[in-house]
Amino acid sequence: METTPNSERNQVIIDEQPQQLARETTEATLEVVQKVRESRLSTLFEVLSQYLKSIDKVATTIVVAIAIAHCILGEMLWVRLYGGSRSGKTELLRAIARHPDSAELEVITPASIRGGLEGGHKLLERINGKLAITKDLASILTIKKETRNELFGLLRNVKDGKLTADFGTKDGYVAQVARFDWIIGTTPVFAQYRQFEDLLGARYIDLNWRTGNREEMTYQAMANNPILETEIRPAIAEGVVKLIDRAKIMQQFHPAELRENTRQIIMDWADLTARLRSPVVRDAHHRVRFHPEPEVGTDLAQGFERIAKGLALIPDVNNIELFIARLCQDSIPYDRRELIGKLLREGTVTANDGGALYFNLEDLRLLGACDKVDSGYSLKPELQGRISLLFGQWE
Repeated sequence: METTPNSERNQVIIDEQPQQLARETTEATLEVVQKVRESRLSTLFEVLSQYLKSIDKVATTIVVAIAIAHCILGEMLWVRLYGGSRSGKTELLRAIARHPDSAELEVITPASIRGGLEGGHKLLERINGKLAITKDLASILTIKKETRNELFGLLRNVKDGKLTADFGTKDGYVAQVARFDWIIGTTPVFAQYRQFEDLLGARYIDLNWRTGNREEMTYQAMANNPILETEIRPAIAEGVVKLIDRAKIMQQFHPAELRENTRQIIMDWADLTARLRSPVVRDAHHRVRFHPEPEVGTDLAQGFERIAKGLALIPDVNNIELFIARLCQDSIPYDRRELIGKLLREGTVTANDGGALYFNLEDLRLLGACDKVDSGYSLKPELQGRISLLFGQWE
């Protein structure tokens, strides 16, 4: 009986491995592409969960709704999406950036915002009328503080609708009017140091991307899936684009409308969120520099309403209020959110003078959310029921 040498048998096995991998890859590709091209939110969840292990279903739904809301008339909508590095938020932003109504906006400088001379290229002109997508704004942290302050000062004017820049030369006067929606991906560093609050003011809505199973995500990435870049990501982008386009057609022929009860809830929650997120400026000795005037919830209400209409245009979505509550939750600073939950549970909270808890309670008192009773603090009676209803949506 003839036998095949070990070296030849090994060679046969090695030769068959690429062919087997190719067959499996082709089958997997066809299955995934077909699923994503159905352009439904449920199939998008399935593919993101299977191949990226990075799914935050609520945040994904909200981000898609924001992209859809771009086709709904209203005031400019700026949303900051923050989460840990490599947590998966960029995958969704990358897909939305493929839509023709989107424009990528990554490296930003004061000069690019001002726009240069009259006949030169202008950043604001390029993104005017678009949904600007910034996958990572953390690079701004590396520029000098003075430049960063200047940049955010310019953006404040842009958000208000018009930017007029003088360059000190005969042809160096440029007035620009630009309107664009903006989804800004960044790391929690901005939330930690509240740099947007201090430099840009209350001109955006926050959404915190919650990381899924970290071990599963790491294990999935370690496989270096050969079709991820060539097939999976393009299919996800195609599915997201179709999902947005389908909603745009619906908006064109059957504009989204909100129930009056939903509108009342949005108004109330926007007012509460604006009050509870307003900064109280203290000096190095924790002394209040001036009595704080709480933010008025107009900008939040306008943004929430557009997002709610975007949610209404997604067939898979029910109970819009739950998604708006998530945005309220993430737009309130974490330490205040935790403290308000404690006040709701315990009724009265005491704190020693000088500690972090004391200053947070004092901030809420100055903002008109708390009363000081003897040695403790409690929520104002007229606000307690409203806040309890809002916080109850998150549990």
